[in-house]
Amino acid sequence: MSEAIKPLEEVRREIDEIDAALHDLIMRRTRVVEQVIAAKGTTNTGNFIPGREIKVLRGLMQRHEGAFPRHALIRMWREMISVFAAMQGPFHVVACAEEGDQGCWDLARDHFGSHDKMSTLATPREVVARVSSDEAAIGVVPVPAEDGDAWWRTMGGAVAPRIVARLPFIEGSNARTGGVGAYALAKLDFDPTGDDRSLLVVETETELSRAGLRSLLTNSGLNPQLIVTDRRDGAAHLIEVDGFIQAEDEPVRKLADLEEVRSVLAIGAYGVPVQTSEAEA
Repeated sequence: MSEAIKPLEEVRREIDEIDAALHDLIMRRTRVVEQVIAAKGTTNTGNFIPGREIKVLRGLMQRHEGAFPRHALIRMWREMISVFAAMQGPFHVVACAEEGDQGCWDLARDHFGSHDKMSTLATPREVVARVSSDEAAIGVVPVPAEDGDAWWRTMGGAVAPRIVARLPFIEGSNARTGGVGAYALAKLDFDPTGDDRSLLVVETETELSRAGLRSLLTNSGLNPQLIVTDRRDGAAHLIEVDGFIQAEDEPVRKLADLEEVRSVLAIGAYGVPVQTSEAEA
């Protein structure tokens, strides 16, 4: 038997009670964060822990049920996550806006919230430099295209940031980006989530075909998902591979030992974003 329809005023009172309970929980969460700040102090990236954030959001999507859209739920949580992170330290975000393109700005605002300081720079290299110098905590740059600016060749060294996230978290969630993705950069070590991709910069002794390069990677135990090549000043390739891979791992060492390969540099990793179909399930 279906549940009896309640009078409208009774339903509205129940909604008011739920809203008050949600608000109480947000205020309680805020007090807990204030206790964390008192215990450990502030940090230069707030409490931005990209791997943990991904695991929290995936967990919400898995347990969610009912008519409320998953992408709206994630948007709410991302705003709260960013506010609580910013409470714990400087959280200045810089986004690339080449030739006035606002795609990275939109993705950054969606992901890191509307509460804190955010600015734009004209090129990805400027974004990398700003985060490297600690003038910004996080940078957002477009995923490189073939024959575009190879800013990723500047990633390396003690002061360089690392790629720690790929935006958007739910693919296709921002209509104005035209499907373009972005990387988030920060001076952080990525904590693996169990479903990750890693980024390598591979310089080769000679130019290789795309098929030849894929063969080297797969024979070394790496499964490539993206390859972007820059042929200026020697052949170099930005490569996304499945899994959480670090420089000391056997597949990277095996690749670096090949005679065709001059060097291999691990420049970051990220938790794999959610597909639109998963968000709508």
